[in-house]
Amino acid sequence: MPSNYRVRVYKEAFDFSAGHFITYKSECETIHGHNYRVEVELGGELGPDRYVYNFSDLKPVVKDECNKLDHKMLLAMENSLIQYRQGETEIEARYEKRRYIFPIEEVALLPVENTTAEELAAYLAKRIRGRLAAQTRPELPNLHFLEVGVEEQPGQMAYYSEEW
Repeated sequence: MPSNYRVRVYKEAFDFSAGHFITYKSECETIHGHNYRVEVELGGELGPDRYVYNFSDLKPVVKDECNKLDHKMLLAMENSLIQYRQGETEIEARYEKRRYIFPIEEVALLPVENTTAEELAAYLAKRIRGRLAAQTRPELPNLHFLEVGVEEQPGQMAYYSEEW
């Protein structure tokens, strides 16, 4: 039976502040924001250097992905209830009679159906996994698990996990 090791990173710097709104059923929340916090866990066998994954190689990836969302308006591009029109310098989002216009440089266009903490965790997991897989680390063949948590506020966190 293989052994099971895990490493988890959850630094104060793994945070981002962002605005969003969520649609559900036939309703739409008002625009609001959160000070999100992110944690990442990797599981697997120890690699030849005796790491599951070197913290020094994992932390900058997580921090960079958080930075890309920091101080942005998060828009769910796969939400069928929201219509988008993108211009050169702005993006318009419409939900029924509501109309929002945002400067394009202040928006993160995300390939999700809604900007819930669950979907943000899955989005970040896919981004982080892709970036780690592109690294040439001896631990990569031994990884078998990835989990990302996104906290909207203290005591309120959603997780996404997948087999590696």
